[in-house]
Amino acid sequence: MPDELGKKSFVPGRSYDIQLFIKDRDYSNDLVKCQIISSVNSIYDIIKLELFIDARDILVDITGEDPLKLLITPIGEVFGDRQEQFEMELMYVKSSFEMPIKQMLYTPYQVDRTTFPVTCIPRKCFQTMTSLVNDIYIGQTIQTVIQDLVDSVGNGATLDIDTDNINTDTIDQILIPPTTLSNAIDYLNKTFGIYDGICQYDCHDNIVHVRNLTKRMTKESSFTVYQLASDDPDTVNILAESSQKPNVYYTYDQINLTYGGNLKASTLSKNIKHIVKPSDTLYYEIEQDLNDIAEKYGLTYSTQNNKKIQLDSIVDNRTRYYTDSTGYEKEEHFAIANISKMLANITMLDFRLERNLNLLPLIDVGSNVIFNSKISEYVNLTGNYILRSCVINFNRVRDWEAVSHVYLMRTNKDR
Repeated sequence: MPDELGKKSFVPGRSYDIQLFIKDRDYSNDLVKCQIISSVNSIYDIIKLELFIDARDILVDITGEDPLKLLITPIGEVFGDRQEQFEMELMYVKSSFEMPIKQMLYTPYQVDRTTFPVTCIPRKCFQTMTSLVNDIYIGQTIQTVIQDLVDSVGNGATLDIDTDNINTDTIDQILIPPTTLSNAIDYLNKTFGIYDGICQYDCHDNIVHVRNLTKRMTKESSFTVYQLASDDPDTVNILAESSQKPNVYYTYDQINLTYGGNLKASTLSKNIKHIVKPSDTLYYEIEQDLNDIAEKYGLTYSTQNNKKIQLDSIVDNRTRYYTDSTGYEKEEHFAIANISKMLANITMLDFRLERNLNLLPLIDVGSNVIFNSKISEYVNLTGNYILRSCVINFNRVRDWEAVSHVYLMRTNKDR
């Protein structure tokens, strides 16, 4: 609002400035909804936009040939120094709209607006992760191969790879058939195992991230979420902390808990045996125990040395043989990588966040998150989780406001 000198100033608030440009035109005033979807199961973000515009703009100016530019900036004194701009160049993927009845001939004064939803993805990340790669590597490590594959894309893409517990075997021969970069990384993990642990990879800002989620559970957290109790005297301090720090959030909403230990054990079996084919013998058997894999390589968190997943005793004598992977000689890396990944989301929490949302931590899926319940009955759920996915919804009534749905995961339930 203007002050006595006629200059603009922001009053404390929790709004955002969202700008959308298509070609050489500004569609910011026509944008009514924006959704950002980030997930460990997706190699890049998905952005959904909803505009309210005239059908002629859709048919003539918005054709899918031109990139879209989206800028989101927190505004208001409530954000303090946390005003980090979120900027993306997007590729138009698909859309749909209803064509209203008009006069037979176009008249410039006839404007009939219609809802126009558009699904987009980041242009550079799409180009990087879908680029064709193909090569043969002799006597190389997994890390060297991934680095060379990313370098071969040739569009300025860079690699950020975790090295904790990475597979350091020098492999005699690795054949990458003609495929996309994302498929090549997935092939390396399934065939050889990138980590003794859970591998997750994606692309943001044209940086290919390859992460060891198992080790990330023990690293510094990206942010903390408090579940507030209605009668907690410490609530005032938590609210003050969240307004001062960019990595502290809180929620008054209920928390949804999903636990599926017996489901996973019934599918995978408690006793696991992999039949592989080394070069010096007909076959070789790699044995695994589901609880051992969960404790050592799952997303486990415990303050009481109780990292076992809770299972019905009826599944203890179940055995399953896996014969679909040749593995690499007698090494167990691939077996650890594939089974531990299936145990990642045995326990899941999901809840809503609102009020003064800082965007960048929420889209950093795969990061370590601390959930802290101030309700005594739920205290055993407190601890470290991995950010599985996040859906941020922006809606404009008068100003832009944001609500986020956050999904956390880990292997064991109680701490």
